Amino acid sequence: MIVDDKIMNYILYQMRTEAEVRRKCEFLKYDESTIDQIIDYVKEAGYINDAKYAKKYVENAIKLKHQSASELKISLLKKGIDEYLADEVTSTSEVYDFEYDSCIYNAKKKYDATGNILKVKKFLLSKGYRYEIINDIIDDITRE
Repeated sequence: MIVDDKIMNYILYQMRTEAEVRRKCEFLKYDESTIDQIIDYVKEAGYINDAKYAKKYVENAIKLKHQSASELKISLLKKGIDEYLADEVTSTSEVYDFEYDSCIYNAKKKYDATGNILKVKKFLLSKGYRYEIINDIIDDITRE
């Protein structure tokens, strides 16, 4: 099967999920059977792999973003990653370590801006951090 250059350029530009490729094909007005053939072809050729994508996304997010594990999971779900796979890649010990460090960073930043522990706590809860982590960090901040 010959895949349109627009689709291949889209896929080769950066890693994509199956759902993203499907949406792009729909945007380009392909019919459903053609979309299925394109998806099958690019999956077999190794151009898209949702498991690899999810793992790489989390690895990059750990290096670049200050998010909670639940925020990472929501980002993956928005990109079309299966919920089971999103749970699997965001529940590793590496992600929990990152989440703790990220929570400290966000808590200190918010505390420096507001000086109010209650606002910091609400902010961290709204970002999706686990309550146990928030309490540990709030205790550390109030001791300082």
